[in-house]
Amino acid sequence: MDSTYLTDIFNQYMEKSSLLYQTWFIHSEERLHAFGQVRKGSKRVVDTIRDGTFPRDLHGSALESVMDVIAAQTEIFKGAKHAFMWKPKLRIPDIYENRDNQAAFADMLAAVLQNGDGMKKLMAVNDLANRKIKGLGPSVSNILYFLEPTIFPPFNTKIVAGYKLLTHENIRLGNWDDYFKLRDGIIRLNEQGGLFSKDLGAISAFLFDIGALRYVIPENSEEYLIAEEQHSTKAQLEELGRQQRQKDLHYRIQYMLADIGNSLGYRSWIASNDHNRTAGGKRLGNISIPKLPASIGALSEHDRKIVGLIDVLWFTPDGRPVCAFEVEKSTSIMSGMNRMDDLYESLKTDMMLYIVAPDNREQEVLAQFNRPHYMHQHDLHDHICYILFEDLRENYESLKRFGHDFSILGPISHFADGRLVS
Repeated sequence: MDSTYLTDIFNQYMEKSSLLYQTWFIHSEERLHAFGQVRKGSKRVVDTIRDGTFPRDLHGSALESVMDVIAAQTEIFKGAKHAFMWKPKLRIPDIYENRDNQAAFADMLAAVLQNGDGMKKLMAVNDLANRKIKGLGPSVSNILYFLEPTIFPPFNTKIVAGYKLLTHENIRLGNWDDYFKLRDGIIRLNEQGGLFSKDLGAISAFLFDIGALRYVIPENSEEYLIAEEQHSTKAQLEELGRQQRQKDLHYRIQYMLADIGNSLGYRSWIASNDHNRTAGGKRLGNISIPKLPASIGALSEHDRKIVGLIDVLWFTPDGRPVCAFEVEKSTSIMSGMNRMDDLYESLKTDMMLYIVAPDNREQEVLAQFNRPHYMHQHDLHDHICYILFEDLRENYESLKRFGHDFSILGPISHFADGRLVS
């Protein structure tokens, strides 16, 4: 690979304040503190294996303490602990039940901790690799990095992905031979690019950010665009799902209000454009009167349209409007208030008006209720209240069973100042 190109992308990367070189490698006291903690913890691992007190599980072991320190090192080591968790069904990693494998693991750690010669450290790791201990692969390198950061780079999915994108070399995860191949390649890149640092954490962070598509270079630009498109599609699907859930809840609330009205002896109307909607598999139009009462037919076309699109209306048997409900799950509270305002002006009758909203929108409702426009319209102000979703849902069956008229809504209705009506 061209040295000038490598130096250029190294230098640009080092200036990115949001990426791992700056946030983890350069400006992390926790990273520096981890070297001593991992070294002490690894000595305890060796001691507990040799004195026979090392447990048959990661939990509660000195190794768990070591991995907790490493896994706390931002996202570059986020999943490092998982490789050492005992998986009984798979009998891996086989250092908890097999005494010989435990001893080999301890001998390798001791050799790396005690030898001053870098080649002897590598030979000790190679000896462990040659034993082919089931489930104990090059994830061990995440410990080794904190013991000898100039000799052993860490090893994980994103680092491997970054290396493969940059060099087009094939590296397999979980394979010791490929780890040594990756190590040689990382050292070569580090030298060609003008040395990030002798500490291989720097170039490993660089490769991680390339593999995570956080640092875009020509070699990963196509993957970045594909990921962005997938992310955008996923976000759109999630938003569509959220919107559908909101609509479903809106229809359930409409159904409950109409059902309560019918149980009280009123004739419930559901907005004409919602008659074919369903709530819990039940068609809303089936609990709504099929058309508005004759009294509404006397209104102008404009006013009939306003009335027809109110979410729920309760009429007396002779067609007199008693209550109107606007359900505001996610739409503007102000728009609901304005529809109530228009309805009140159109009908000019002594009826109750209710905004029905989620509990988490109560402050927004109160703010709208107390706008000067509504505060100064005393007739309207005295006839409009709000009901919260949870109160309606919790009391749904009781309202149907014990109510005789709309006054049953008093205990769950609030005035403009938040007080309960009764």
